[in-house]
Amino acid sequence: MYKYLLLACLLITSCSAYSQSDCKNFRIGKFQNVENGVIKSKITRSDSLQIEEYGNVKVTLKIEWIDDCTYRLIFKEGNESFWASRPKDRPTPDLIVRITKTEKDSYLQEAKFVGDNDFQYKSNMVKVK
Repeated sequence: MYKYLLLACLLITSCSAYSQSDCKNFRIGKFQNVENGVIKSKITRSDSLQIEEYGNVKVTLKIEWIDDCTYRLIFKEGNESFWASRPKDRPTPDLIVRITKTEKDSYLQEAKFVGDNDFQYKSNMVKVK
């Protein structure tokens, strides 16, 4: 019985370690944020910067990696269309993004604003390059 329990623990540990290493495949590249089969935004990511484009809106964010599957997005700048789409007196909070599942060329993510537990955004990111 002990052997089966040990084997189960090893299997679970190795599977979670494997998924953590898969996250590294998505640190840099070009991505499309897809919701219900519709491309919502295009993203270009280096190890330290992420540029998001959706419609006429363009935003540049700094990336701080917390671990292999979790990172913080910190607002750096937005174009005129970005500022026209939101209240100017409201600060732009940091966003914590967690990769929850990986596949060959895509991953599922969950995102929450720092300090706002009510907001949660889930989407599918497809790597295009």
